[in-house]
Amino acid sequence: MYYLSEFWNVRTEYVLLGVVALAVVLGVGIAVGVPDAIDPPEDPGDERERPGRVDLVEMTISPGAVGGENATLRVRPHVQQRGGPAENVTVLLRAVDHDTGFVAATQRLSYGDLDDDVTRTREGALTVAREGGYDVEAIVYVNGTRLERGTRAVRGVGTLTPNYRDTPLRFQAFDAGIPVIEYRIESVANNRSTLSVSTYLTNTGDRPAGDLELVLTARQNGSNVVADRTTVQIDEVGSGKTATPTGELVVPDDYNYYLDAVLWRDGTVLATARSTANLAPGTGLRVDENATRGDGFEAGDFEGTEAEDGRPTETPDEGTESASGGQPGFGVTVALVALLAAALIARTRP
Repeated sequence: MYYLSEFWNVRTEYVLLGVVALAVVLGVGIAVGVPDAIDPPEDPGDERERPGRVDLVEMTISPGAVGGENATLRVRPHVQQRGGPAENVTVLLRAVDHDTGFVAATQRLSYGDLDDDVTRTREGALTVAREGGYDVEAIVYVNGTRLERGTRAVRGVGTLTPNYRDTPLRFQAFDAGIPVIEYRIESVANNRSTLSVSTYLTNTGDRPAGDLELVLTARQNGSNVVADRTTVQIDEVGSGKTATPTGELVVPDDYNYYLDAVLWRDGTVLATARSTANLAPGTGLRVDENATRGDGFEAGDFEGTEAEDGRPTETPDEGTESASGGQPGFGVTVALVALLAAALIARTRP
């Protein structure tokens, strides 16, 4: 029995040695037949495809076309792609009203497929009511999956100037309380004063501006009745230059007036300005108040007393009288002589 067990152990060892030898032979054969079979695996770190990432890096907003009721916001979202390729990149633009929270306008921008670590931009247009303020949102999608959202607030949309009122000409704003509209008395006749009214218009743009009309109006302050009105044509004002258009207004004396200047183009009011002309005595009328009519002011005090040739104007003799359609010298004396003659004739008759 002992010999049988010993024989089995020896036989098992030979079997194991044979298996090891066979494994070695097979390994050598594979190494010879396949040269790269035993090479270490390469590092897949650089070759492995990384997932793509798209970020909203910037969003700029500027005004576009502006009408009387609506305004267009020009929105430019900038997106940046990193890592692997990103397919079907889109950005959804929304304008949300500040007061109501309602979505006022939307637009979707397509960026296509992005790769190679690029930054792309597209321009969108959101047309909203020209009033109040809005939150402009940009939501980034990659192949239909929402990634991130950016928001910018827009205030004062109602202050945007409509295109039809857009002009670089502005009424000049002076310091030290100097009025933008000024006047001087040219002449006085028949209880009416002729005023030379002028204003200052400055071209704040980079190009010449013109083909406009300036309407000057004098309004009596108590009744708001238009005393006179005139129109001055403005042909062209150079960039950075100031024009002083001037017109004449004839108004009754002894009243205070508002002087209104209205700038027109093609039947549209572009800008307005107001000042005053005080022809009545007292403290004087200001733009923001009313005043009553004065009684003692004489506009003739401002009229020149010399003729055009430099000689003093002649004042007629207060004692000289004349009758319309009659001759000088035949007044009360002629009437008395005629009366005496008639009396004598009556006494001489039988």
